[in-house]
Amino acid sequence: MELTVSKSGIGFSSLEAAIDSIPADCAEEAVIRILPGTYRGKVILNKNHVTLLGEEGSHLVFNDYALNPLPDGTTRNTFLTPTLLITGDDVTLRGLTVENDAGDGRKVGQAVAVYAAGDRCRFFDCRLLAAQDTLFCGPVLHKLHRFVKPYEIPLGVEGVADRPPVDARLYFENCYIRGDVDFIFGPYRCWFEGCTLHCNARGGYYTAANTPEGQPFGFVFHHCRLTGDCEPGGVYLGRPWREHAATAFLHCEMDACVHPSGFTDWLITGQPNRPVTKRYCEFGSTGAGSDTAARHPGMKLLSAEEAKEYTLPNVLPGWDPRA
Repeated sequence: MELTVSKSGIGFSSLEAAIDSIPADCAEEAVIRILPGTYRGKVILNKNHVTLLGEEGSHLVFNDYALNPLPDGTTRNTFLTPTLLITGDDVTLRGLTVENDAGDGRKVGQAVAVYAAGDRCRFFDCRLLAAQDTLFCGPVLHKLHRFVKPYEIPLGVEGVADRPPVDARLYFENCYIRGDVDFIFGPYRCWFEGCTLHCNARGGYYTAANTPEGQPFGFVFHHCRLTGDCEPGGVYLGRPWREHAATAFLHCEMDACVHPSGFTDWLITGQPNRPVTKRYCEFGSTGAGSDTAARHPGMKLLSAEEAKEYTLPNVLPGWDPRA
């Protein structure tokens, strides 16, 4: 099945309409070509075996944010803000820009561009743009269900603190991911190949994993480039959102924006302190921010033998995302 979304009257006028047209029991892959243009609105991709093909200038954008008030007087919170929520399995994005342009998190709170909840999802040559909390890689939370009708999504978990067993796997290749505070976060197993992580001028943390206990791998960045508009030392490699957080940087090029300590503890008033552990590790870094002499004492500098354990088959078992 091949579908087209355009601003010129060819095919569907919105991506959500194209997704809605796919039968829930569709057995064949659906390929949706998104022609150049800016498509403003929230999108829920709740079908399996869907490929979104973008072109230069194909841009999904919205501006929802955590401090946005709800009718009952509460606020939306992080997980209701994404521009694109993916709940289907075996979803592929190619050449697409997805943005949350709500702005600085100090004013609007978290504002997610992509919430990737499905298993075996792949992102190639995509641009994911936001400020605080750009990319969440984790399961659907129960709190979403009342807000996504009439779109069917799978039952989820109560909250991130539940730390459920996680088998879901995500793969990112040659993507550009921009944000500032904790802008890649969640519990899933994720492999980032040749991606650029760019920190906004605010500075912050590239990652905030909350890997479940017993899961051997969390976020793995392989041959990635770490850049930023912030001052030298203005961004950390990551901080542990939960106590078993796991993040590894292998053969990555790091600009001077990377803080000399690399990782840092989670120290937020009113929340339990979570120290960096040996599940936070690094190997073969290069560039102005790669000097390991002042790295956090709790992290692990991998040996060459230990680094060999970080392979696609080990990190994303039972699935070849390049096939």
